[in-house]
Amino acid sequence: MTLAAPVVRLAEPRDAFAVAALTMQDDRECGATIEPGFLDRYADAWLADRRRVTFLAEAADGRPLGMVTAAIVTKLPSSRRPDERWLHVSLLFVTADARGAGLGGRLIEALQVWASDNGVTRMQLSADPKARSLYERAGFTTPDSRLMEWRRG
Repeated sequence: MTLAAPVVRLAEPRDAFAVAALTMQDDRECGATIEPGFLDRYADAWLADRRRVTFLAEAADGRPLGMVTAAIVTKLPSSRRPDERWLHVSLLFVTADARGAGLGGRLIEALQVWASDNGVTRMQLSADPKARSLYERAGFTTPDSRLMEWRRG
């Protein structure tokens, strides 16, 4: 399928159900059974979570094609180390029909730009082995067999 210039943008409150639907698609692909009321429950929780940043990719017609979401973590002040804000990337998902078009990389890049612009020093995630090369191309390193990390340079 040829995609006409998908847009990657910071998700807004009006996107709550799109973000929930993409999360539900990811859950289904991972073998989960979706409970009744999941979309509403997830959308409400996402709207209430002010310590999360989410980017949405959508087709020219507005159809959601993918997302990346990360929790903002702020270390408590310490006399031994500097204060630090970092991101835990909890989900990167691109719909099956949009995979292979570079959208995952564009979503990660948007999150990296946001991180740099907002005083975030690093990102961490647990990478599925099939996605490791995507993260490596985006500058993530591998401190251990599952964890991957990106540091602002």
